[in-house]
Amino acid sequence: MRILGIALLLVLTACSTGDTEVTIAPEPPEQIVEEWLTGLEAVDVDVLADITAAHNVALVAGAENGFTAEQMVAVADQGLPAATARSYWTSFRDGFTDFLVVPMSQVEVGGVGRFSVDDEQFAAVGIALGESTAEVLLHAEPDGWRVDLVATVGPALAVQIRRLVATLVDEADDDIARRYAQTALASLGAALARDPANRALELEIEAIEDLPIDLSR
Repeated sequence: MRILGIALLLVLTACSTGDTEVTIAPEPPEQIVEEWLTGLEAVDVDVLADITAAHNVALVAGAENGFTAEQMVAVADQGLPAATARSYWTSFRDGFTDFLVVPMSQVEVGGVGRFSVDDEQFAAVGIALGESTAEVLLHAEPDGWRVDLVATVGPALAVQIRRLVATLVDEADDDIARRYAQTALASLGAALARDPANRALELEIEAIEDLPIDLSR
């Protein structure tokens, strides 16, 4: 499995687009990120599965590794098979670690900006990597915050994500294709809100919006 860890090291610009009322579990976003980093360092697939959304991770893994439409359908609900998940997260961890100037256990987590995009609520949690900074983006779901892998690393994979979604629109059931397309749009939209000058990302979002599928359902 391949991972573009450099995407995690982008310094993004804060942006807020309004307020949305969402019922969120007590764990604050920064705590979720701390748990994610701990789980990532240990490649604890159970912890990682608990604090990320299966279809969101599948979209990144599929875009990076050329999953077929059939494979994307298979992992939409249950997530990556255990062996595949361990391999993927190990590669992700290794790629991330290559860019750290401090051990992962010494990454400082702090600074939370909450914002909403199209009635979806997100949080941007700052992490300090020595003298560098980055953000991990989270999405508010009914049962709590989840690390949004598409929003966090998606800008570096926007072309691949758009191509994968287009393949799903062509080859998969409409409900599955719609779900992945909506995930891509929501998460990449959150990334764009943090980096509004990213015209390349904006164009890929527009291309997904133009795909021949009803996204309103």
